Amino acid sequence: MFSYFKKLIKVQRFQSNNSSLPYFTLAKLRLAAHPQARSEALSRLAKSKIEQVLVRVAENANTSQDVLCDLALSNFAEVRAAVADNQNTPPRALFLLAMDTDLDVRYSIAENHNAPPAVLQLLTQDENPYVACRASSTLKRATDYPNLAGGERLWGGQERFRRSGTG
Repeated sequence: MFSYFKKLIKVQRFQSNNSSLPYFTLAKLRLAAHPQARSEALSRLAKSKIEQVLVRVAENANTSQDVLCDLALSNFAEVRAAVADNQNTPPRALFLLAMDTDLDVRYSIAENHNAPPAVLQLLTQDENPYVACRASSTLKRATDYPNLAGGERLWGGQERFRRSGTG
């Protein structure tokens, strides 16, 4: 739920900086950022020509993998970076984005704990030292904490609490 509020703040900032935007465009931004937006609605919004709407669709966890693959081919680097950061982006799209010319897109993949190890390994050889270092540290964390991907985070999930007797 916190990520929804973070996205809503981005939308409100975008609104205040672009107060001349039509109400319909602002409604699209709000719908694309909503955590309970349906996949079908997000699919329709993905056909928009407005960059900020496409970014919000790419960030949304309910966006289908097919739509994310389509958005990975966007002309807008910010949209591609949002696709790279989405935990539901399929590996085939991440492989494609790992070759992107935009630094922010490759860095977003390097930060993504759900990226396949092969993609992270590829990025450890990136020409940009920041991308290479981040991919290396993400890959190391993924091997040190195998439950990190898939939402289990660093604490080891329920199993750790059961062993300690607190859960």
